[in-house]
This record gives sequence, C-alpha cells and structure tokens, in this order.
Amino acid sequence: MIGRRLQRWKWHWPGVGLLLLVGAAGLGFLGGGWLALHWVQPTPGSELDPEADTGHALEPASVVSESQPIYNVRTAPPTTYNPQLQETVNQMVAWVAQQGLPLPALSITLMDVTQPERPQIAGYRQQEGRYPASVVKLFWLVMFFAYQQAGLITPNQVAQSDLHAMMQQSSNDAASRVVDALTRTESGAELPPGEFPRWQQQREQINHFFRGAEYGYLNLKHKNFPIYSLGQEEPQGRELQLRGGLEQPSRNQLTTWQTARLLYEIYTLQAVSPALSQKMLTLMERPAAVRSQNLAGFLGANLPIDAHVLGKEGQTSTCRQDAVIITRTDGRLAYILVVFGDDPAYSADDRFLPALSRLSWQAMNRIYP
Repeated sequence: MIGRRLQRWKWHWPGVGLLLLVGAAGLGFLGGGWLALHWVQPTPGSELDPEADTGHALEPASVVSESQPIYNVRTAPPTTYNPQLQETVNQMVAWVAQQGLPLPALSITLMDVTQPERPQIAGYRQQEGRYPASVVKLFWLVMFFAYQQAGLITPNQVAQSDLHAMMQQSSNDAASRVVDALTRTESGAELPPGEFPRWQQQREQINHFFRGAEYGYLNLKHKNFPIYSLGQEEPQGRELQLRGGLEQPSRNQLTTWQTARLLYEIYTLQAVSPALSQKMLTLMERPAAVRSQNLAGFLGANLPIDAHVLGKEGQTSTCRQDAVIITRTDGRLAYILVVFGDDPAYSADDRFLPALSRLSWQAMNRIYP
C-alpha cells in the first residue's frame, strides 16, 4: 500500500515527464494555519476541532460498519513549511484586507509540488472548517472511482457523462446521481423514525471513507442544490431530515488543507490507482481556450496561456471557493492553491480569486523562472 513502501511511477501527463517518488515516510501533514497578519504559528499538524468550526451545528455521528471501504492513501503527505511561500500567502491576505473583505471567513492553502516527493506548504486559517460548495465534488469523484474499482458500483449505475457534467459543468443533478450510487440512497419524502437511521447511516459512508484515512473531521454527505431533476430548489424531505432541520442545519464541511491533500494525492497518482488518478485529472482539466469565459471570477481566470489549470470551483449566495492544481507547460513549475471565502461578501466579489491567483502565479514564477 502507498505510504508503506517506495513506489516509482512514470508520469503520463502532457508537458510533464518525470519519475515520481511517492514516499514511505509515514510523516504527518504539516497542517499549520499560519495567521499571516498576526504572525501566529499554531502547533503543526493539529487536527480540526469540530466544536470550534464556523458556527454550524454538528450532527451526532452515525454508526458505520467497519467493513465499509476506506480511501487507500492512509497517511497525509510529508509537507515542509516554507517561509517563502508564506510571504506569498501574506500578500494574498493583505490584498483581501485592503478590499475590506472579512478575514475571519478566509482560508488559504498554498502547496509547492514542483518536486512532488518534497511538497512545501504555507497557509492562512487552513485548518478551519468551511462550507465547500461544489468543491465537495472532488471528494465524491475520488470515492466513485474507488467504489467502481472495488466492484461496488457497476458501469451502468452512473453514466460517464454524469461524471463529466459533475466536474465540468458542476451539475448538481449529475452529482446527485453519483451520491445515490455511492450510498445506495435516494432523495425523497421524509422517512419515518424507524427507517431514517438506516438511510442516514448509508449516507455517512462518504464521511467514513475519508475519516478512516486520517483526514480528520469533515462532512461530505449532503447533496448540492438546486437539483432540477428532483424539482428541488433547496433540501426537502429526507435531505432536510439529514440536515437536522432549518434552525441550525448540518452542512458539508472541509478545510483548505484537507482539500489540498486530496489534490496532491490525485496529482501524484496515488488516489485509488495511477490510471484512475489520471482519469480524475482529465475530468478536472480547465482548457485555456475556455477559462476566461467558464472560470470568470475563479482561480483559473486570466492566467497566461502557459498555465495548465485543473480543479473544481464552487459558489453559492454565501461563499466563493476554489481548489486548483496549476502547472506550467514546460513542466518546471507546479503548485496547488485552495482558497475558501465563506461569506456573502466573497460570493459577491468576482475579483478576489483571480487577483489571488495572479499573485501566486507571479510569485511561483519568480521562484522557478
């Protein structure tokens, strides 16, 4: 298993030819959360405290069978804190502050993966749980391929066009079908007390899949809305039951470092298998020809033609989030950038993500001219 022995893989990615060493170090992920404006560095690798999140009530954990599959990468990457990267993150945070946007709702993780066997990291509030919007679809994609490889999802259960629509058009209808296939659940009317716990337990499998691989606390089990094929603009019936009602609803929750970890594992072809990781990368690709139109207001917008962008963005009326892998076409530069702005002010501002992306691109190109 990856993380227990050294593996070498030949990279099959246009513009990148390298032998990748994926280590057996067993070292922890240097989570951090270096507060750029206050220069406070918390204990590296500290886990997210679910009671100290952004204020959303946490639901009681459902019991999930230990026999349920768990994500194959059981140990987070052995990252090293990089002060030079931190300077770049500090510049991003300073730019956001100058715009008058609320800093407590901002999280950033920047990871240099130019040498993927020695990832470097810096960040701002990167251990704080945020609502990820459609960025959660990255996690559903990984779990889908793992279940497909294990024979738990048959080829005819989810059309390949649904995976494409989920990742390229961010279709909530397609994502709903993926979640149904993963958990063998369906949306519908409210369930009676004798039936709901079993349905809830099946949905909890999504969380169990990643929590069992040392991802810490996260919540990935709620569908994104609206879902037009169900005629639902917002959660109803058992979906609303799962959220615990409208007073203090349970919501999906991720940190930027958890998201960066997953992107790193896909990028280094560890997620599920090298071949399936490559399929994921293809589904995440954002071609330069359509970026200015399709990614306006997100990290992939307005980057030069020699920037290769892969990732998943998300936006609601209360947040604007993005998670990308950016490489240079000469293969001599690669980094991961995850930014969550979990406040209506970020949703309304279509400048901040492109601005932060330009700052990071320029900084990374100075490091690797």
